[in-house]
Amino acid sequence: MNRAHNLFRLQQIDLEIDKNKARLSEITKILGDDAELNRAVDAREKAETKLADTRASLQSAEGSVSTQRFKIEQTEKTLYSGTVQNPRELQDLQMESESLNRYLATLEDRLLDAMVAHEDAESEFNSALSQLELIQVRREHEHEDLDKEQSHILNDQLRLGTDREAALTIIPADDLSLYDRLRKKQSGLAIALLEGSNCSLCGLATGSSIQQTIRSATDLVQCKQCNRILYAG
Repeated sequence: MNRAHNLFRLQQIDLEIDKNKARLSEITKILGDDAELNRAVDAREKAETKLADTRASLQSAEGSVSTQRFKIEQTEKTLYSGTVQNPRELQDLQMESESLNRYLATLEDRLLDAMVAHEDAESEFNSALSQLELIQVRREHEHEDLDKEQSHILNDQLRLGTDREAALTIIPADDLSLYDRLRKKQSGLAIALLEGSNCSLCGLATGSSIQQTIRSATDLVQCKQCNRILYAG
């Protein structure tokens, strides 16, 4: 019975299981990471609030200009209607008309500023909305792919679990106990291949008699440096 071979086969299965577990953990983390989406939603909401505020300011500015123009229209209508004959009253109306027109210019400047601000806010909102929709579509595709990969890995884990149970049936308890201890100490690698005369993982050379023992596969031989079980392959 090739004890090292059986343990090496078990290690290959365990490494595949470990790799799958790591990937499943990554997938779970990715699927649960909503940070980018939340930032996009927040940006869209802020842009939407800003757009509503600038729209309100624009409507207020338009109302102010409209009201001011109506005042000017009424004042000039009275001024030029001929109903006022008193020179002092006419002078007052003329001054009022000039004052109203000066303030109209100020209001129209404010209206222009409000229009520009609203256009900028509208552009910002459209950009934020497009970015959000782009992220949503990309996430939908990514999550669909990840869901498929997750399902595939879970099925593979079931197969590997069955393979592992089968592999365990031919491994003596003492060998398995040694293997488990080494796996914990050596980052999952309890078995090292013998490459030529060297341990493939730490590089220590072994003598010819030890190499022969390893290749005969009758006993387990551990590397004198890293302590891993050596397997000739």
